[in-house]
Amino acid sequence: MKFPEDYKDRVKDVNEYLMRSLDVIEDGNLKAAMAHYPAAGGKRLRPLLATMTCEALGGDWRKALPFGVALEMVHNFTLVHDDVMDEDETRRGIKTVHAQFGMPEAILAGDALFARAFEVVGKTEVSPGQVVKLTDVLAKAVRLLAEGQQMDMDFEDAKKIVSDDYMKMIELKTAVLYSAAARGGAIIAGGTEAQEKALFEFGRLIGLGFQIWDDVLDLRSDEETFGKPVLNDIRNGKKTLIVVSALEDLRGVERKEFLKVLGNKKATLSELKMARDLLEDVGAVDHAVSIATGLVTEGKSKLSVISDPKKRVSLEQFADFMIGRKS
Repeated sequence: MKFPEDYKDRVKDVNEYLMRSLDVIEDGNLKAAMAHYPAAGGKRLRPLLATMTCEALGGDWRKALPFGVALEMVHNFTLVHDDVMDEDETRRGIKTVHAQFGMPEAILAGDALFARAFEVVGKTEVSPGQVVKLTDVLAKAVRLLAEGQQMDMDFEDAKKIVSDDYMKMIELKTAVLYSAAARGGAIIAGGTEAQEKALFEFGRLIGLGFQIWDDVLDLRSDEETFGKPVLNDIRNGKKTLIVVSALEDLRGVERKEFLKVLGNKKATLSELKMARDLLEDVGAVDHAVSIATGLVTEGKSKLSVISDPKKRVSLEQFADFMIGRKS
């Protein structure tokens, strides 16, 4: 199978399971707020990864749907609360939950998505011991996500950030759900400890590549293709790997000009483009592409624990998609 084209039906199954899982919510307003982002669609990469690693180890991928959907709920819970913290009004062309439903409703919707995720994990058709492991994986992922979000906020006021700081932050804030998805699929399939560990690493590495590639798209894509405003990382003063690398090399007038725009909410489009061009000229964007590519290549090397060559190729295609996508 080729990713993502041949997985459209599986995405449909994920979406149906996800939306059905919200039917237990009796309050109409709360249910609408919880469903606001899931109903808008998405690639469902995290639940897909859980089903694919399960399948790659000889398991029934359908058994991984509850765990994958639980991860998707946690992902959406973090989006709702992140938007509240960032005071964003739109996400991928629609109003954010708090802009549409109000701040109190958004906080409740995030909390309910978080709680519902753990209820859904309990429905996984595996042994009680495996359910305990899956619950532990999910709980740890949520805790690490919170640490990553805190680091991201701390970076806004930090005077100096180095590349290792950024990599640690995105491992916690982004890669953790991919490593959890890949390991969870292995657990559900009854994989060995070595397979669990290798697939966890696979998910972690391609998750890091995914986030760095997202930073690249913010600079090199356009709003229509990317699905959300571009050059926002510069406007919001995000200390991405690209920015961190550039600040190590920019000197004199160029450095001053860049810092004048970085984090300036009132920066004009021409100023943002000038700052982007400085990042390009100093080689920081190409450097990020190289790092993302290397991470994905390293991630694919972890797939030797999968004996089925076709299933291994499918996961390699998944990994390549993480740094080949346009949005």
